[in-house]
Amino acid sequence: MLAQAASALEEPFRFMALRCRGADHRTNLCITAGFCAMGTRERRLPPASSQERVESYVSRMASQFPASYAFATLVPWSSPQRPSKLITPDSAHEGHWDSEEIASLTSECTSLLVPCTFETRYEKRVMNKLLEQLEPHRDMAVFMLQLLEVPGEMSREYVQTVMTRHDALLAIGANAVLLDPGDTPDGLLRSLDQEKAWFEANARRAKSMIDFNDEHFQSILDYHHELLWENVPKALMPKFDPIDPNLVETANRVGDYQMTNRFHARSGKDILLADGSGFEKVVLKVYDKSDHVSAGDLERIHRELRFLRDVLRHPHVVRCTRMCHSFSRVYLVLGFGGTQNMHQRLLDQPGYRLDLEDAVDCTMQIAGALAYCHSQDIVHRQVSLEHIVVEDQSETPFCRLVDFNQATRCPESTLLTTPSGDLPCIAPEVALDESYAAKPADCWSLGVVLLEAAGGLGSMRQAVGWPEEAELEPTARRIKNFFSGEGSHARALAVMGGVRSEPVLANLSALLEPTPTTRAAMDAIAQSSA
Repeated sequence: MLAQAASALEEPFRFMALRCRGADHRTNLCITAGFCAMGTRERRLPPASSQERVESYVSRMASQFPASYAFATLVPWSSPQRPSKLITPDSAHEGHWDSEEIASLTSECTSLLVPCTFETRYEKRVMNKLLEQLEPHRDMAVFMLQLLEVPGEMSREYVQTVMTRHDALLAIGANAVLLDPGDTPDGLLRSLDQEKAWFEANARRAKSMIDFNDEHFQSILDYHHELLWENVPKALMPKFDPIDPNLVETANRVGDYQMTNRFHARSGKDILLADGSGFEKVVLKVYDKSDHVSAGDLERIHRELRFLRDVLRHPHVVRCTRMCHSFSRVYLVLGFGGTQNMHQRLLDQPGYRLDLEDAVDCTMQIAGALAYCHSQDIVHRQVSLEHIVVEDQSETPFCRLVDFNQATRCPESTLLTTPSGDLPCIAPEVALDESYAAKPADCWSLGVVLLEAAGGLGSMRQAVGWPEEAELEPTARRIKNFFSGEGSHARALAVMGGVRSEPVLANLSALLEPTPTTRAAMDAIAQSSA
């Protein structure tokens, strides 16, 4: 109903809001190249040969570049001796960059060069986190340089791979691409100066166009904001809190909540850990309105608020206690469920897996939560390791299901067509772009959670064997065919570390059933552990 009410305005205003964000976007130059393969969220470093190529390049170039330039590598430096004015990520914490080191570097330098190969998802995650930390330092220009290892004979497959990586990085926000920058400092400096001059000329042209129409353009944006975030909620969403013009928003505080830490969720949302006025720990999920400009976006936020604040009451479903609403952001105040999600917990465990007893117990906690949701015809649609938070209570991990942004009401007879989820947890029928029943899809996703927790992180991919740059639909067919074979569940469970467990296998066989109509229902799985 809401989507229909705003459909006539949605697309033009989406375009206008994107233009507005572009005007405020960091003006630093990012020259990027490469492609981070769209596979599972695994912690796979680039090949050793790639790291050697990057380190050799930095060692040759750093000493010959002007003092205004610094370098960064996306993989920790392999030896104790390293060039000056070089920053690298922390080897103990994936993607963590030292804030003091960055601040010191940005006070001395105006440009940062990041040679890379971009062969894995690891590099993309690390680079995203670096750009996040550089955001306050808007005077620092960031140049990413793709180092190519050109084969003796240029093949069609090689060229296609290079262009795929090139196009993919442009799609994630790169301003320009510098491929194979060369080995001479003078040549690289000329290329960088040319690209920077081109970018700055375009930035001036774009700014002049926006300034020319600034007053009229801003009035349209103001009208859109009033319609989407004030008029529509007032008319159709009585439980959606109105804008509070007096809400305090600083770097360390939102309303009554004092920030203690900040996380960046897989969905792209900022997650703030805070202390409330009564010194209780809470989590603030931040929705920046500049990133949510359609009626559908508003409707999803409203559904998540209603489900978690007013409808769902279960110990293993995170609870929303209130909403804070400013002119620029919506904050959902959630109960604290721990500082790690299940994916992060598995990374810290020997063999990247839980003890079998804990793996089964954690999975059954979430099975109970999902069975409760399904009993009210609410489906999560994004069950994954990242959407299960883990808190240590006594000797047993306590798990809660989080992130209901894609959740919806879906009775048994209703079929959905919009896909939701990612590998490895997305159900095959969802990935194959078929009409699907949402409750069985949740069940499949929980089966993957059990497999990864008991067998080891990456068990699904190791067992099925999809390639690094896998496309979703062919991979879904491969997964479906694999689990149609006899003994497939036992092979998948044992592929990482030889794990064998009859109770785990019984649940895997019931949940990872390729045919949705014969897949076990969530209440049956939850009752089996009682």
